[in-house]
Amino acid sequence: MKSRWGILWIVAFLGFPIGGLLVTILLGHIDNPVEGFIGGAVAGAVIGAAQMFALRQRLPVDWRWIAATAAAMAVGVGLSTVIFGIETTREAILIRAALTGLLIGAAQWFILKDHVDSGYWWIIVVTIVYTVAWFITSLVIGNNVDQGFVVFGSSGALAYQVLTWVALRQMTASQPVYSKV
Repeated sequence: MKSRWGILWIVAFLGFPIGGLLVTILLGHIDNPVEGFIGGAVAGAVIGAAQMFALRQRLPVDWRWIAATAAAMAVGVGLSTVIFGIETTREAILIRAALTGLLIGAAQWFILKDHVDSGYWWIIVVTIVYTVAWFITSLVIGNNVDQGFVVFGSSGALAYQVLTWVALRQMTASQPVYSKV
């Protein structure tokens, strides 16, 4: 069971492109903070659900993981567009990504702290890895980055899930394996 959750966690990268596609269908280009808030909530709920499904194979997380991810991503994307605007240069995207990643990491930490002794590291990990994931996507999609996506693409999502899995594996190494009844 211990290795299964890792594989599921990495496959949960699909939540990012699926959530992003859903936002694109519903809202199109993110042009203002309200759309950022709504888009962040929608994408965050899909991402949070994919991650919760995988993570609950290892830890007793529940719907709060989804709620925390959706709320943090909504506030992160919405607030970052208020503070930093909707410019689509790589620098602007990375600054917004750092704020959004910080908020997601902090929100998810509230869930992890009950189950992982060193869960506070999650805040730092997610802040950095979320920003790196956007950087990777910006390199892959090039000029298409100006389309105002709410979340990074599959290349960044896969990197995000692999890197966060490495961190989660380290953080949970001394934790007893959760056994769902």
